[in-house]
Order: sequence, then structure tokens, then C-alpha cells
Amino acid sequence: MKKFILISTVAFIYAVSCFSQNKGDFEPLFNGKNLTNWTLEKSGGFEVVDGELITRSFGSGNDIFTNRRYGNFILHLEFMLSKVGNSGIFIRCNPSAPDAGFEVQLLAPWTPWRDDLHCTGSIYGHVAITNRPDETTGIWYKMEIKCDRNIVTVSINDKVTTMANTDTVKSMDGKPYYGVIGIQGNHADEQGQFAKFRNIYIRDLDAEFDYVLNGFCDKNDQLRNLAVVASVNLGAKMIPPLADLMSGDNPMAKNGAKQALFDIVAKSSDPIAPAKEKKEIRSVLNKTIKTSSSEITVNYLKWLSGLIID
Repeated sequence: MKKFILISTVAFIYAVSCFSQNKGDFEPLFNGKNLTNWTLEKSGGFEVVDGELITRSFGSGNDIFTNRRYGNFILHLEFMLSKVGNSGIFIRCNPSAPDAGFEVQLLAPWTPWRDDLHCTGSIYGHVAITNRPDETTGIWYKMEIKCDRNIVTVSINDKVTTMANTDTVKSMDGKPYYGVIGIQGNHADEQGQFAKFRNIYIRDLDAEFDYVLNGFCDKNDQLRNLAVVASVNLGAKMIPPLADLMSGDNPMAKNGAKQALFDIVAKSSDPIAPAKEKKEIRSVLNKTIKTSSSEITVNYLKWLSGLIID
């Protein structure tokens, strides 16, 4: 309880003053005009028509992937399937091996093998749906996919269809917590079929420093490492709360915070790092040195400040 109160308090204090994106901001992944933000595996697999992302491919291997990788996020989109539409949303995957991640299935109800483990809203082959959605084809549906560390939740039209703790699903053991998001090319066994997508938005939880801060106390090594990586991406504004974590009494959080602080400074010490970034990091370090109550933390911050060379 003490650990939770400390993290929550630190997060609240710095949320007031930080200049990061506002919590809850969703950013478009699809601009409705072209394939900016995406990498197409094979030409012809997807096209943009009247603000919609459409896959009419016949057969497999015509997938599309985000240029960026994501770990923890909330994905919003709308989809429509034709009468034999067969697609899916790849999560935390590697473009060269999509099966390394997992897939949220999108499948029209025509196929005889459409069971609860392989139907729309299921985590394909791993987690069956618990609340079957309407699967009428030719109409638009809203979908939300939330990846909150080891908890994955899928909702269709604001109703949860599937929720899974990936750490307890045996077939998902070893699945990564970080990777690209992809859309599977339509691969129905009939020509002329399609899957359509629009209004694709994402909220990157790893861009919200209070969310990242809580990750340092996770029992999962990989998830704590992701918090370190996210902290480095967030940069200077993470230094004060990380210093507070390093001064706390949670050994896992202390070690992770210490590593994150070092990595933030190491990044700014790169010869190609902008001078403005170096100045900002040094300034925040010096301010934090004056306010930290831990002698060990103060000495460490002083040492880190000395590593920054103009």
C-alpha cells in the first residue's frame, strides 16, 4: 500500500507541471488519404478509397503494419466485412513473423470452423470470446483493443467480448509485450471479398509518464524493462519522479529507476544529441539534486550530471 501511495502521489504532483501530451489523447494512425504511418508488405494488398482503408486481396501475405512499435495502448477503429470477409488485427508483432505476436480475429460468419476461439473479437487460437458480438456483414462496427501490460481487452460496439491475462494463457507464454500493430490482408477463399477500416486512432499509454511510472513496480521483468525504455523516450520530465522512486523502499523500482536515469543521460550524452536536449537534462538534474532527500540519490544525480559533455 505504501508503494502504491508513493507512486500515485509522485504521478499527481508531476502531472500538474509536465508538458507532455495530455492524458487521454488519441492520435490518428490512418489519415484517410494515404498510407502514411504504415508499411505495406506487398503492393496491392491495401488501398485508400473515399477515406477508407480497404483490403480486397485474395490469399495470404498482403498485410500492412505500423511504422512504429507499441507496447501499451488503446486502439480504436471501425471495420466492415463482406459476406466472406476474413481479416484481423495483429498486436505486438514482428512484420517478418506476425505470429510472434497475436491476432484479434475479424471473420464473417460464413465459415463452418468459426468457433468461439476463431470468430470476430477472439484472440485467434489463444483466447475464446466470452460475449459473442453481432456479426452481420456489410455494416460498420466499432472496435477497441486495449493492451494494458499483461491484460488485453477487446470490445465491439462498446461491449467487452474478450479479456485475457496473457501471463496465464499457456499458449501465449513468451509472446512479446512490444511490437508493431498490423492489419491482415483479406484472405477469403472467394474472389471479390473485402475488409474495410476507418477512423483508426491510438492512445499510446507509454507516452503518459504516470502510467510509465507505475510500471516500475510490476513483478514482470519484461514489463519493468518496458517502463525503462518508455522513460528514456519521455526524457527530462521523467527525472524528478524517477529520482523519487530511486529514493523509495521498493528494490525493483529503485533498480529500474536508477537504470532509467542512466539511460536518459546516456542518450543525451550522444555526440549527435541536440545541445538543447543536453541543456535541459542537465538543468532538470541540477534542480532535482536540490530537492532530493536521499543522499545516495543526490550523489548519483551529481555523477550523472558530470557525464553530460557539451
